[in-house]
This record gives sequence, structure tokens and C-alpha cells, in this order.
Amino acid sequence: MANIKYADPTYTDIPPTDDDKVMFRTGAGGDARGSIVQPKGYIDGLKLEWVSGTQVRVTPGAAYVPGPKRIAELASAVTLTPTLAANTWYHSYLTVSGSTVGVEAVTAAPAAPYTGTARTKTGDTSRRYIGSFRTNASSQIMRFTHTPVSGDFRWGELPSAAPLRILTAGSATVSTDVSTAGCAPITVAAIFTRVIQNGATGIVYIGSPVDGTAVSISNYTVSLEATKELYTFLPVINQTVKYIFNSAPASSGAFLDVLGFQYER
Repeated sequence: MANIKYADPTYTDIPPTDDDKVMFRTGAGGDARGSIVQPKGYIDGLKLEWVSGTQVRVTPGAAYVPGPKRIAELASAVTLTPTLAANTWYHSYLTVSGSTVGVEAVTAAPAAPYTGTARTKTGDTSRRYIGSFRTNASSQIMRFTHTPVSGDFRWGELPSAAPLRILTAGSATVSTDVSTAGCAPITVAAIFTRVIQNGATGIVYIGSPVDGTAVSISNYTVSLEATKELYTFLPVINQTVKYIFNSAPASSGAFLDVLGFQYER
């Protein structure tokens, strides 16, 4: 077994990166050095909190940032007051500039995952993705609660109004796409939704086949009979779910209201 050779307190502290080495005393009594291995998808804390219609807060935490090749720590909470536009997604990132660690909220979307589900800002690997929030038609940040461990994000807004109502009186008898882009970010894995079949007849079938095929009465996630209501999680592929009726509903149709979502970071 190898042991770290020494840790002289007179040396300057540094934030170790993947490029740094550590000196060891080997089990055979010789000297050697080894690389510092840091988990590339590591993230802890960094909870998003709604403060007001113009502000969000990011709690303390840490995450691996691939640009500087190290785990960076946000030592204390930071409140952000971004410039806001109406009906817009804002994406928050842990930022590293030299020895300075901070956070930002911008409209630039996260890139595809660089490992597992971990993402950076598109075109900038010094920014590690934390999460996303959205404004309403009045350029106000929509109320939300965020649970980092599970990736659970719940809206604190009326779900029966735009943008959280994503289907109104749907009655299609062919597989039809429903976009989740207004209520869940591109990092979404599933939506928590209220399904209402308000028609007097018919059964609605809802799903999001991974292979992109059409939903049908034999290829679906959930189904709901006339005049029923259901609360459920629905997987989301490419910010889309699909629905179909087995027959045209008599009066009204299906409604989908999104109460929240689960996302990956």
C-alpha cells in the first residue's frame, strides 16, 4: 500500500486539478507519484431558490468543472438579479475564473453531457450547469422549488394556465406531439403532470416512446377513460410527449397540466 509522502504545511495551498500529481511512499519503501483522480460528474448542493419575481439564489455547494479540471466550491450563497425577458428560459452555471468561483444565470443553453448527465455551458467548459428557471409573459421569474438530490423541480404557479397547460381539449385520433418546451428545460427527463380526460366518451393514451415511434393504443405509458383525472410522471424525449384517442371524444377532450419536472445535471 502506498501512503502520501508528506504534507508540509509551509507549502502554499492550491485547488488541485487533474493535471497535478501527488508524491507517495510505496509499500516497498520507494518514492513514486500518482495522478489526482476527481469524479468528472461530481456535484453537491447548489440548490436553486426562488427569491422574487426578479431574483434567484444559489446555495453553497461544489461541482467538478471540466475547463479548469477541478472540483470548485461555492462557499456561500449567491443571489442573482439577471436581466429578464418575457417567456424565456434562464440557465444557471457554476463559474470558475482563475481562483474565483461564482454563479451566473444566462439564456445560453447547456451543451450535451460531457460525462454521464453532467453538462457545461455551450461553448464554455469553465461553466458547469446547475439548473434552469423560466419567466412568464410579464418577465417575472415563475415560482418554483428545487430538490437537488432527486433533480425534482416543482412549479408554484397555476397549472391550468399557460405555459403549464400544454394540451387543451385535445381530441386527436392519430398520434400527436405535445411540446414541453414551455414548462420544462432541454435537460428534462420526465414531467409531473395532471391528466384530465374531460370528454364524455373515449380513452386517451399518452406516452413518449424512446425510439420516437408513434403512441398507440398498444404503445403508450398511461391511459385514461372519460371523465377521469390522473396525476403521474411521464418520460420526456426531445421535449415532447405524445397522445392519441381510441375514438373522438364526445364534448371537450384531454388536458395536460404540468406541475413540475425532473431533470439531469
